[in-house]
Parts: sequence; C-alpha cells; structure tokens
Amino acid sequence: MSGEEILDNFEIAIDPQVILSVHGYGADKKPRQIVIDMASRIAEEAASLVRPRAIYREFSVARLSTQSVTLENGIELSIGSRISSLWEGSRALGIALYTLGPELEDHVTALIQEGEQMEAINLDIAGTIALGLVGYQVQHMACGRLSAEGVEAGPWLNPGYIDWPLTDQRLIFSMLPAGSIGVELNDSCMMVPKKSVTICAGLGVNGSEAAFNRCRHCGVAKCQFRRVTVSPESDGI
Repeated sequence: MSGEEILDNFEIAIDPQVILSVHGYGADKKPRQIVIDMASRIAEEAASLVRPRAIYREFSVARLSTQSVTLENGIELSIGSRISSLWEGSRALGIALYTLGPELEDHVTALIQEGEQMEAINLDIAGTIALGLVGYQVQHMACGRLSAEGVEAGPWLNPGYIDWPLTDQRLIFSMLPAGSIGVELNDSCMMVPKKSVTICAGLGVNGSEAAFNRCRHCGVAKCQFRRVTVSPESDGI
C-alpha cells in the first residue's frame, strides 16, 4: 500500500521523575536530594547515548478473520480473537519498527562488568523510558496523518501480546528492511539491539484506541512500568 519510511527525527527528553516513579517515589514517598540528582544525571546520560531510528509502512488488508489478518502480500499474522476484535473494520495495517541503537545497551553491559549494578539498572530504566518516547512519537506521526485523512487507527500492538505468537516477528521482519536501521532478529525471535520494538495497528477500525489501555490486557502483572506513563495521551511505556 505504501513504501517504507525511515524516521530519525526524534526528541528525547527523559523526565527524571519517571525514573523515580519506577522506584516507588511519588507524593507519598519523597526521595532525598542525592536520589533526585542521580535521576537527573542518568536521564541526561541516557539521552546522550540513544540513536533512535524507525521504519514505518502500511499494508492493505486482504482479509480480517476472527483469528488472523491476511495482508495484500499474502502474509497472514495470527493475531488471535481479542486483537482481531480490536482491529475490526481495518482496511490496512500500519507496521513500525523502532530502536534506540546499541550504544546505551553497550554502556549498561560495561557498567555491570565494572560492578556498577545500580548505575546499570537506572540507565537501563532510562533507556526503556526513552524507547517509550520514541514509540509515542511514531504513533503520533502515523495517527496525525491518518486523522487528517479521516482514518481511525486501532490500538498499537505487537507479537507476544495477548494471544499473538512471538514467532510472527519473523513475518514482520520479512516485510521491513530492519537492517537499514541496524536491527536484527535472533533465533529466539528477540530483537538485537534489545531496546527495539515492533508495533502494528489496524487502520480504518470501527472503534477507537482512545479508551484502550494495554496494561489492562497485559499478563505481566509485576511489570515495573505498569502504571508509568510517558505522556497524557499515551497508554504507557
């Protein structure tokens, strides 16, 4: 339906308060100044280490069943019944792949090897927050364009979520030039660098993603980011 777009113009401004929130600080638990300073330093360091890039492409939907979506190229994604109902009415599927690049992860690994585990943990948390910011901006770009065309986008989801098998990552990677932004898929269907994400959304859906919150459907009950949001408009990290 459309050729892929390479995106690399992202704004990464990590809020130190989000890092603190992950550690349980908030209105009922105030951090000491040394902790606040640490969060601010980590946020700045993480922002300097990320090199965010993304690919976005849209594919026409040939068929949407109760269990899968078949695209114009014949590829069938086994999304399951719950995601299928969320994407009901879709005429196309938007697919994006985005990454922070390897530098932050390499630095985290180096810190662990040096015995700086707490520093590594906090830098990794900041990286996850940065990845959420990139994802939000990718979605905002796509949805803004679609909205101008009068097209409603469904919730942005990915393989491994609810009933969608992680192995479908191989199909997504077959449709996008992941190597052009430095991302690979290993034999376990995990992305390298790890701070990389694929997301898909049904376009032209009957409903709206406005009231959708993926945390309500996610089975990872102890996720440290479950109640942390990166912006008022997003569902979270």
